[in-house]
Amino acid sequence: MKVAIIGAGPAGLASLRHCLEEGFDCIAFEQTGNIGGIWYYTDNTDVDDDGAIVHTPMYQGLSTNLPKELMEFEDFPYKPSDNYYIQQPEVLQYIQAFAKHFHLLPHIKFFHQIMKVDPLPEQKWRVQVIDIKTKYISEDVYDGIIVSCGQSGNPFYPRIPGMDDFRGRSIHSRSYRKPESYVNKKVLVIGAGPSGLDISKFVNSVAEKVYLSVDEQKDTNAPAEVILKPKANRIKSHSVVFEDGTEEEIDDIIYCTGYRPSYPFLSKECNISVEDGCVKPLYKHIINIEHPTMAIINIASVLCPFPLYSLEVRFFFAFLTKKIQVSKEDMYDDLNRNMKEHVEKDLPFHPHDWY
Repeated sequence: MKVAIIGAGPAGLASLRHCLEEGFDCIAFEQTGNIGGIWYYTDNTDVDDDGAIVHTPMYQGLSTNLPKELMEFEDFPYKPSDNYYIQQPEVLQYIQAFAKHFHLLPHIKFFHQIMKVDPLPEQKWRVQVIDIKTKYISEDVYDGIIVSCGQSGNPFYPRIPGMDDFRGRSIHSRSYRKPESYVNKKVLVIGAGPSGLDISKFVNSVAEKVYLSVDEQKDTNAPAEVILKPKANRIKSHSVVFEDGTEEEIDDIIYCTGYRPSYPFLSKECNISVEDGCVKPLYKHIINIEHPTMAIINIASVLCPFPLYSLEVRFFFAFLTKKIQVSKEDMYDDLNRNMKEHVEKDLPFHPHDWY
């Protein structure tokens, strides 16, 4: 059984470990020169020094918002310590130690970007890859595909009238790294998810003023010095008007408004689409119903991520080896029930809806 894994972040590494334990012939393709995915920090925000596109949203000072015990790979605990919440470098060191312990690095092709994935007869896959350094394009055929490239490649911006009229600097949180460039600035942070709260705190240490625009229905643990504002109603060239009618002069805007899944390398024949942040058609948010030898790992990211990856990939392998067999009709019935439940309970289809 020959399996291609797309991405060498935590989900890709967990997939690679279990692939090897199953005895599959597997390779993971990573477009950068590093493992760790979003947990790898770089000062670069667009492309790295080797020309690879930067997808990591990691910024200085980030710590986990889950206890480290809930961020452990299966059978590989963190070193004992009194700290439940840890800093980004510690998480990256843990990921690197995991890869070394399970001898994963020889099975990763670094600086290799997936260009196109096409389904073939008999549920096989043609994968086209480009070597970022040499520009050499190659392709191969696989029995299974695991898409584990994360969801931070496609920043989401809310539609706010006048966005294009703003003459200050505006970025998405994916491009934020350090607070120093906001010294003595009047900064608006839009979105009160974990990144919005973090970044407003860090920027507040150097800025003249920091405003945090939030959904009034949400509770927030923003720093006391940060000025809470309702949703932005209109953006002007140098100011923002909010829903309560107030208007504030603004130098910089940081959109901490999450991401939308995007898989531009999947051909239309893969039958994967993204609608309102929902990836379809997936059985149990994992298996491509139209082509069940493809799995997309890390869709249900509101749960404890690291242990979840192992469960998801092992569930996929049960499909791949036909230990579990579910008809297409039953998979669609399950998906439709799940979609109906989301609508009835007014739940977001994607977890990164912070605004």
